[in-house]
Amino acid sequence: MPPHPTGPAATDMPENLLAVVSEHYGMHAPISARRLTGGYANDVFLLEGLDLVLHLKHPPADLDSLSWEHRLLGMLADRLPEVPSPLPERNGSTFFLHDKQPVWLMPFRPGSPARPSDRRAVGAALGRLHAMVIDLPSRPGHARLRDLPIPPLRDMPPTFARWLGLIAQARTDLIRLVSQIDRSRRPAVGITHNDIFPGNVLVQDGSVTALLDWEEADIDWLVWDLAASLWPFCDPADWRPGIADFMAGYRDGGSRMPGDDDDLILPLVRAKRILEVLRAPTDRHPRWDLQLANLEAYQALG
Repeated sequence: MPPHPTGPAATDMPENLLAVVSEHYGMHAPISARRLTGGYANDVFLLEGLDLVLHLKHPPADLDSLSWEHRLLGMLADRLPEVPSPLPERNGSTFFLHDKQPVWLMPFRPGSPARPSDRRAVGAALGRLHAMVIDLPSRPGHARLRDLPIPPLRDMPPTFARWLGLIAQARTDLIRLVSQIDRSRRPAVGITHNDIFPGNVLVQDGSVTALLDWEEADIDWLVWDLAASLWPFCDPADWRPGIADFMAGYRDGGSRMPGDDDDLILPLVRAKRILEVLRAPTDRHPRWDLQLANLEAYQALG
């Protein structure tokens, strides 16, 4: 969700939704909206003049999972300024259903999508998140790395033919790695975002103003969240300084992840790269150029 609208007033919003939103949130003046970019799992719209963002969730919707997410955000928002929390409607709920699609409002946050040069600030924000101790069970209906089935090797474009052997071997290695960690290690566990990349982080004047899109958040291995988060802020051609910068910010943020887990970072960075490749055939809009970059990174990190 970028800081500015990307086009004219929203014409692809469901008919009468704004009127329904006005009723649920006690708004009396007519409101208008403009679409914002981003929101893989949601359509997002800026309510003009109100500094509010309307989220309309794509189906299917797991209401127990969404309720867990909103509860988490409410708990975090009091302690982390970069975490926006859903606004309660007049009956106290943080979302309502419109034609079976969940709808909710969030405060608008200024800023631009983070850049690789912001990695120390992003690392610090993730460190602050990982420092939180919150009494919350695991997210319902959400598969974690250690218990999700690793996706099979599916059909890919012809340009991937020369990579298929590596992908198959990498998948086997990924299963072995996760099993070994789960069996013989006890990585620190806590609140994880699980989808930190430049598009989900807003930065203004060098500071993180918002961590967005919490659809993948859970209680999970902190080192997995760290490994999945830092790579998008690194230069694949010279990744060591990027990892060092991100890690310096992360430690400054006060994360509870012990140094004993540091040896898992690079193996799990590679695991994330190959997991992205394996998932790509089922994406709504596969980015095959990114998957080729993931395979090249997997090799470079080996």
